[in-house]
Amino acid sequence: MRTASSLSCITNTPIRVSNIRAKRKSAGLKSQHLYTLKALADLFRAKTAGLELQSREITFEPSDKFIREKIFQIDLKTSGAIGLCLQTLVLVAAFRGKGITFHIKGGTCGLGAVPVDYYKYVIFPLLSRFGLSANIEIGRRGYYPKGGGEVKVEINPIEEPKNILLTQPGKILRIEGMSIASSLLEQRRVAQRQAESAERILKNKFSAPVKIDTEYAQTFSPGTELNLIAHTERGCILWSDARGERGKLAEKVGEEAAQKLIKEIDSGAACDFHLADNFIPWLCFLGGSIRTSTVSMHVQTNIWVCELFFGKIFEVLGTTISCQPAKI
Repeated sequence: MRTASSLSCITNTPIRVSNIRAKRKSAGLKSQHLYTLKALADLFRAKTAGLELQSREITFEPSDKFIREKIFQIDLKTSGAIGLCLQTLVLVAAFRGKGITFHIKGGTCGLGAVPVDYYKYVIFPLLSRFGLSANIEIGRRGYYPKGGGEVKVEINPIEEPKNILLTQPGKILRIEGMSIASSLLEQRRVAQRQAESAERILKNKFSAPVKIDTEYAQTFSPGTELNLIAHTERGCILWSDARGERGKLAEKVGEEAAQKLIKEIDSGAACDFHLADNFIPWLCFLGGSIRTSTVSMHVQTNIWVCELFFGKIFEVLGTTISCQPAKI
């Protein structure tokens, strides 16, 4: 639905989406889906139906007007993932906007969604090579259940698009990371313990330098996260992350994130599996090839949605995904 709604705005194509999250325990629209769709509807003066919590079907018909606001406020009301909201908004702003700033409130990190740091350290730096000019500032971190995170994102339209080419990673030059925890957990050294656990595993595996910073943040609800980034000699950026949960040791969080990163690196990927999912709609407009660690169900579904709009434009050979740019 996120991909379909963004492509709807970019191509000025009406859509109807049925059976939304039908097999999930809590089916239908959740807060982050609803308020993202409402933001798009406001920005494009769209005619809509079904935009309400738990709705299992929506229709969305954007006008042919460009985004009219320079600064746009979005409140997801809960700890709903800002990262998933951005998946839709950044694409639309890049190809239909005239320069826009989003102020978004919600969750900056949660289970089942990439954290907002992923945009700062992976998506935006990589897309800047292919024509995007964007910036993100994290004003406050927000965890489940209260959320309260605040993010400012500035996005300018792509003016000189280039093909996305991420197929050969080369050797690992360095591994960096951010171990983050609520200040409520500082006495228990949670951020340090996460970092130490991950560093020990990664230093035993790789000869490249490993450095993981720690941070404590004032949050409304307690939470922790560990984000790892591997930089390669050919400019690829591989990512892994892990979340703290009640009853889950900080050392386990560090181990989980480290093992995920090792799996990505050992696969020979030039594009981690989260990035492959995020880059599918971008490939529609920019074209190019990526080599990922695994062609996930998210990737397959995203390709299917994109080809409903543009026809057969993708080719998947093993874990390499190529795309001829669509004509809008």
